[in-house]
Amino acid sequence: MKQSWFHSVGKEAARATTLGWDMALPIFGGVLLGAFLDRKLGSGYIFTVGLLFAGVGLGFFNLWRFEKRLEAEAQARKAAQEQAAQEADQETS
Repeated sequence: MKQSWFHSVGKEAARATTLGWDMALPIFGGVLLGAFLDRKLGSGYIFTVGLLFAGVGLGFFNLWRFEKRLEAEAQARKAAQEQAAQEADQETS
């Protein structure tokens, strides 16, 4: 079944939005939690900076997971296309 151009663009836009949230939320959450802990404990900026770096690391981990998911989808799509081509060749024989 062929997808329409509009459906394809919408799917890619949703993926890009998801990727943005996967990167931004851990960073923002780490900074917020770090600032809260620094205020409560009076520790300067130690927790803010530490959790900022932890958020960046988690954001890149999410990016890596996203890339692996796309790669698996592409491999599955390629395998399905090869299977369909083999079946078409068998029918013509």
